Parts: sequence; C-alpha cells; structure tokens
Amino acid sequence: MGEPRTKILVVTGTAALLELAASPASAHAFGTRYDLPLPLTLYLIGAGAAVTLSFVVMARFLKHRGEAEEALRFDLLSIPGIGWLGASVTLNAVRSLSVAVFVLLLAAGFFGNPDPFRNIAPTFVWVVWWVGMAFTSALVGNLWALVNPWKILFTWFERATGGFGPILSYPAWLGRWPVGVLFLAFAWMELISGQAEHPYTLAMLIVAYSAITWTGMVIFGREVWLKNGEIFSAVFGLLARFAPTVGEAGRWEARLPAVGLLSERPVHISTVCFVLLLLTTVAFDGILETPLWVKILDRIAESRDLRPALIALQGAGVDLIVLIKTIALVVLPCVFFAVFVVFSHVIAMFGGGGRVPTRDVVGYFVLSLVPIAIAYHLSHYLSYLLIAGQYIIPVVSDPFGLGWDLFGTAAYRIDIGIVNAKLVWYVAVTAIVTGHVLAVYIAHVMAMRVFTDRNAVLRSQIPMLVLMVAYTMISLWILSQPIVN
Repeated sequence: MGEPRTKILVVTGTAALLELAASPASAHAFGTRYDLPLPLTLYLIGAGAAVTLSFVVMARFLKHRGEAEEALRFDLLSIPGIGWLGASVTLNAVRSLSVAVFVLLLAAGFFGNPDPFRNIAPTFVWVVWWVGMAFTSALVGNLWALVNPWKILFTWFERATGGFGPILSYPAWLGRWPVGVLFLAFAWMELISGQAEHPYTLAMLIVAYSAITWTGMVIFGREVWLKNGEIFSAVFGLLARFAPTVGEAGRWEARLPAVGLLSERPVHISTVCFVLLLLTTVAFDGILETPLWVKILDRIAESRDLRPALIALQGAGVDLIVLIKTIALVVLPCVFFAVFVVFSHVIAMFGGGGRVPTRDVVGYFVLSLVPIAIAYHLSHYLSYLLIAGQYIIPVVSDPFGLGWDLFGTAAYRIDIGIVNAKLVWYVAVTAIVTGHVLAVYIAHVMAMRVFTDRNAVLRSQIPMLVLMVAYTMISLWILSQPIVN
C-alpha cells in the first residue's frame, strides 16, 4: 500500500462543513482534495516531538511561578480613542441590540419559515453564536458577560421591580453540578437529537431554557446562578480565562494569553467534571464522523449477545442509533475522567510522594486542559464557521424566510471555495500543537505552585507530558479521518 493520504472534504448538511479525510471521498462530498506532502504518521510524530521539546525548554528555563505574567496588565480603555468602548451609552446600546436579536430569533423560530436554510434562527444560534462566541471568548475576551440576554433581561426586571433577594441560599455542596447536567442535555440536543436545527423546536428550547435560567436566578440570585447554573456563562467564561483580555470593574485589561487559567487553589470537583465534559463533547463530535464510529456500530449490530435486546428495543420504537450515541456521550467523559484521575494520582506520587492529595492535584491541573479544548474547537469548527457562517448573509435580509430583501443580500450564494484545504490542515496542526504547548506551560507553572522542590516539579510533569503527547496525536488523528455519515 502507498502512503496514507489525507483529504479535505466540503460537506453539506444543516450547514456546509469542511473537514479532513484520509480515504476516497464518499458520494455526499464535494470540493477539493488535498494530499499531505508527508505521511500522517510523520505529522503525529512531529507534533508529539514539538510538545515534548516545549517541556524540555520549560524545564530548563522556566523558574517562576507565574505571578509576573498575572501582573502584566494594561487598561485598554486608557488608550486615546478607545475609551468610548467602555462608556455607559455604548454598553447600553450593545445590551439593547443583544435583547433585540434574542427577540428576533424567538419570533423567527415561532413564526418564520420552517426551512432551516431560510430562517435566521438555526444559522445564527448554531454557527454565528455558538461557534463564533466560543472563538471570541477564547481569542478576544468574555463578550458573553456583556451581551447575555438572560442576564440583561433579568437585570432590567430587577431594576423595574426595585430588586429582591434570593429565596434560598445556594448550597455549597451543589457546586457547578447544575451547569454540568444542563450542558450534557444541551450537548445531546446539539449532537444527537437531530431536532435542534428546526426553527420551531429551537424556539421552544430557548423558551424552556429561559424558564430554567430565570427560575434559578429568582431562587438563588442572579450572579450565583450565572456562575453555577447558566450553561453559556460557564462555557464562555471558562474559555475566556484563556483570552488576552479581561474586563473587570469598569476596566478592560490586556494580559498575556492563558494566565487566567492559573489557579491559586484547586477547583471544585464539579468544575473538574465540567471542564472534562466540555473537552470530551468536542472530541465526541469529531469521533461521530470517523470510520471508527461506523466500525463500533457494526460490531454492536453484529453482536449475538446484544441482538435480542436490540431487536426488542427497536420493536418498542426506540431509535437505536440515538440510544447508542447517548450512551457514548455519557460514557466518554467518564472514561476521560478516570484517565485524568489516574494520571493525577501518578503526578501526586511523582511530585510529592502522595503528600498532596490526588483530589487536590486533579483540581489544580484540570484547567491546564482548557487550551487543548480551545485548540481542538478551533481546528474542528473553523472551516464550519467560515463556510456555514455565510448562510447568515442571505437570511439577515430575510430573517423569516418570507421573500424579503431588507439589505440586498437575499440572493447571496455560499462560496465553498473560501477555505483552502491546505490552509485548513496546517491551521489545524498549528492550533493543536500550540494549544498543547500552552497546556504544558500552565501545568508546569501550576506544578511549581503545588510542589516546592524543583526536582519534584520536574518529576510530576512527566505523566502530564505523556498525557499531552497522547492527546495531541489523538486530536490530529481524529481531524485526519474521513467524514462518514
């Protein structure tokens, strides 16, 4: 056999999607093909070597605990000509626009054209907002904290009614478990249900989530629920800890990227699970499109032991594919959690002979995985955003799909050639490697805070390095696989 080849396919579904492939294009695909100049194995080895080299460099030259990076902040609003961005009139205008878009999406979902391609709601929610806001949060800053319509509307309600205190005190033991459960439900709707792209269903989901969110705010208080129960404040806030800017107390400060992930104390176990859930759901989305997933389904279907149960479930009207995907969505984060705990235990043994509890090590080092989640998100969804995001151009002129042409863009046709296949692959490789190098850096700095002895610090990072290299290769392998529906 010849050298393995990797192709990039442009695929349409709910929206156009460009991905990497390593086998001949299937019938549903169209677009350009890019053959890697080197075998995929060499890319995997090179990426792993780059991450390893970064560890060696840090071990040799990194001598501080990260306080200097956290201190290097500059208020961007102090720059002449920039201050107006922080003015109350500007912020209020942005908040009002956010609420207007929120109302528009609900109206379009309930009363607009049911065709997802002719209604603004699906494209805006799943492409512009969900993918775009994730990119913005990680690479710019926490814009969601400013434009969150649930927060804005509840704040306006509090001001109009004179304000009121929470009904109940939030129990400390509950932590961020509510946001974890709600995010798992959200991931199921997005990745498995197959219903969330329909405008009316999407509008109903928004109404249901609004009821949950505002009820939580009434019972426990606005800020408490935003922190522990509001999915998107948690997701975008977590990604924004990586960002090069931070907004606080009327300031908008520039800082070095990733330093917001340095933690002074271990995070709650519920936050640990939430971070791992966020990381694994993105990987899960990629795995569902690989030949490996098809093989898993085939093995399940061919299993003599499972066949009677499968036939019974199918006879009862159960969608077997949905059921299997649901089980996988729940099991995969559990597996990754177990793997991370094992590695954390080894880190504790290597670094301090068990003097630092494994539970604390898990809580200290889990945030070092956030750059990996961001890197994979960027690699997996960049082409999706650039191609599928173009659907917003025609529907912004005709948001209800009624034949309007408000801005003269209704006749726009999607340009799938906007993304170069070669460029996408190299962006993916660069993002994955960079994300893992930054993850190694965060983990190394945290090790210097947790373990005081220099040799202990270096020993503790060997298991983390193994985990990072392994995950680097797995990430690139997933991205290199052909798309299978």
